[in-house]
Amino acid sequence: MWGPCALYSKVQCNENGGKKMSAKTILTTHRDVDFDPETFISTYYSSVAGHEEDGDLIKFFLDGLSDAFKSGTIVGAQILDIGTGPIPHTAFCAAPWFEEITLSDFSQKNLDFLQKWKNGEINHMDPILNYLVQVDKSSSTVEKRQDELKRKIKNIVKCDVTQPNPVVSTPVDGVVFDAITSSLCLESASVTLDDYEKSVQNLSGLLKPGGHLVLVGVLEETFYRVGDFRFKCAYIRKDQLQDIWEKEGFEILSLKDFNDTCSSHKAGNDFSDFQNAFVMVAKKREY
Repeated sequence: MWGPCALYSKVQCNENGGKKMSAKTILTTHRDVDFDPETFISTYYSSVAGHEEDGDLIKFFLDGLSDAFKSGTIVGAQILDIGTGPIPHTAFCAAPWFEEITLSDFSQKNLDFLQKWKNGEINHMDPILNYLVQVDKSSSTVEKRQDELKRKIKNIVKCDVTQPNPVVSTPVDGVVFDAITSSLCLESASVTLDDYEKSVQNLSGLLKPGGHLVLVGVLEETFYRVGDFRFKCAYIRKDQLQDIWEKEGFEILSLKDFNDTCSSHKAGNDFSDFQNAFVMVAKKREY
């Protein structure tokens, strides 16, 4: 479900006295060594059903992404996916509408995993892509859509949204994109609300005025778990989310609310403590 794209220090003490925690409760903040792509996929993305404690969360995300792009109103030459993780489903939805795609992530493990997938060494997305083709009502096959995506991916690069210039790789350094997508990255790359707001400012600089943003995220979450590691997240409410993006010069075009549309999840479960989720489409204002 969640993927790291920013670097913080590992924490091995609990909040109640500083004792070292057991392997199954280790708190960490996005050290690359702690994140395992295969465990992440098997836990959250092995099927559209996702993790049983999350309810219809993955389906909600996929439906929202499909709806955002299939209207054909979000188009352009170049699109950047921030914090892709090991599964480029967001880029899959965007691919028919753009000429060139850049994937990015903080984790070298995820970048290597994506490159192996692009090279045909890994095939791990069939359940997710089959569902997306179905909800898109696409006349194309999964194989053709996946081939199109791979063909359009021109760069797979390192990113760090905590930096003023999040993407400094030579092929795309200085590029301002027509659209940006990001799924479950900004809150997981942050610990505080101030961190989140700074990441929004950094990301905004990569998008052209008038360009579109498609953002997938969770609300009121402090951690998520991959294997034996619990990754810290910035706690953010829906009203705070809206205020931050509007303050940074974005017009929110749509904001779909998980709790308004989908079955309930087990709030506070062992794998995450998110209380709500969203799919947002916004447009950067032109001044």
